[in-house]
Amino acid sequence: MSSRWAVAACLGLAAFAVRGDDQMRCGAAIIDVGMIADQVVAKCGEPKSKEVEDVPVRTRNRNGAVNVVGTARVERWTYDRGYGQFPALLTFEEGKLKTIELQTRR
Repeated sequence: MSSRWAVAACLGLAAFAVRGDDQMRCGAAIIDVGMIADQVVAKCGEPKSKEVEDVPVRTRNRNGAVNVVGTARVERWTYDRGYGQFPALLTFEEGKLKTIELQTRR
């Protein structure tokens, strides 16, 4: 019976580790992937730095050729989360939070 609990605990920890960067704590608020930029600023304030880039959007046609059909705005925000916590890099595409990455180096 105890081996079943050990397996269940390992699976639970593995699932938590995979999901770890879907959320970030900002003071008492929780930031989730999928939020819009205005919601993040309302909960966390302005980031330490912002990088904005327009990247090409490509599609493949029936013949296999790749065509540029427009651009998408990508913003990368860096938050310094304070003493004892790793800085966070938030990536937005067209104003929607796509990824949260904790930086292991300052």
